Amino acid sequence: MDKVLVITGGSSGIGKATAILFASNGWKVFNLSRHTGKEQTENITHIYCDVSSEKSVKEAVQQVYQNTKYVDILIANAGYGISGPIEMTPLQEAKHQMEVNFFGAFNIIQAIIPEMRKRRQGKIIFTSSVAGLLPVPYQAIYSASKAAINALALALQNELREFNIKVSALLPGDVSTAFTDSRTKTQGTIIYTRADKAVSLL
Repeated sequence: MDKVLVITGGSSGIGKATAILFASNGWKVFNLSRHTGKEQTENITHIYCDVSSEKSVKEAVQQVYQNTKYVDILIANAGYGISGPIEMTPLQEAKHQMEVNFFGAFNIIQAIIPEMRKRRQGKIIFTSSVAGLLPVPYQAIYSASKAAINALALALQNELREFNIKVSALLPGDVSTAFTDSRTKTQGTIIYTRADKAVSLL
């Protein structure tokens, strides 16, 4: 039987590299993301998904199960970053950061867990960040979203133990991807003179 991986945000950065690695080793990979990525690889099926939308996630997972009856590994990877002083961060930007990074993971695990629980097997991996343990100045909301992921993963690990479902969170540091360049920068760096330099380093 094919080994099946579902990954969110598998079109760029860590997610894309992970999807390609699994696919090259014979896994059937479903990339749930808003973009297909520039390169298409055999064994990777792209399904449109906005993880911040519960409806979009449910529809994407339904498409997964139209192609396969089970999922061996789920990697909740989708996310992005915002930066800037806490004082100057618009509330809507802070909320959207949490909607994607935290509630996006929440949405996908709620959609995938029932099948894993029935089979009494599976693995769930969250892409967190070392910033979830050591909050980074001028990236407070991003750090908070990853701290929330860490707490979610630890609690979920205990909840799913009786169903033989393994749960873990990866906490990478800086990785050479376009993530930093894609970060949304909030205003306030004229007042907070250290902000631009601090963010450019991480």
